[in-house]
Amino acid sequence: MLLIILLLLLQISCVKTFTKMQYTNIIKDTILNDPKMPMIYTNKYLKKSLTNTVANCNYNKQFVSAEHIYPQCLLNIKQSNDMHNIIKTINTLNANRSNYKFHEDYDIKNKHWVELECNNYVNHKEKIFVPNNDSRGFISRAILYMYKEYNCNPNKIIDIEILKKWYYNFTPTIEERYHNDIIKRLQNKNNIFISNYNKKNKGIKKIIDSLPL
Repeated sequence: MLLIILLLLLQISCVKTFTKMQYTNIIKDTILNDPKMPMIYTNKYLKKSLTNTVANCNYNKQFVSAEHIYPQCLLNIKQSNDMHNIIKTINTLNANRSNYKFHEDYDIKNKHWVELECNNYVNHKEKIFVPNNDSRGFISRAILYMYKEYNCNPNKIIDIEILKKWYYNFTPTIEERYHNDIIKRLQNKNNIFISNYNKKNKGIKKIIDSLPL
């Protein structure tokens, strides 16, 4: 009887491992290997260069990785696996962002601020990351989605006024809409802050007004 139980537990373990491997492959194929997917924290010039380089070596891991906008360490497994919160970037920027809080301003005269590629800045002492303008709209909509879908508190990673400002000031790009459409098909979940983006949308305004202060 004990042997049977052990065999069943082993089978269950194998199934879980296989499922995790399957999901990892889905992320890689969907987020990382599709050249049409957006790259967060980069700009169009670096993205074009990296896409050409990476395409020739089948997206070697030294170039790109999957970034969780709302940090993975603050999420459970289900939340962490939601690809609306996962966006492609290059490894160096992913590592520097870590799980730091997003901010809008930096003081380059302060010795703790470090300038990164593509006009991003990081302060490791204060654990703050300032993304470039090209990334701010996407960041805001991913955070708002996680708030609406899972009640993840935005205050943990960004000031609410900055979140609102980025949402309204930076409209969704074609690539951002593509990212949403592909993941919607895979997960059957839609990021309304992308698909229904409208500064006068009453439903979205109601959600934004409900953000915790």
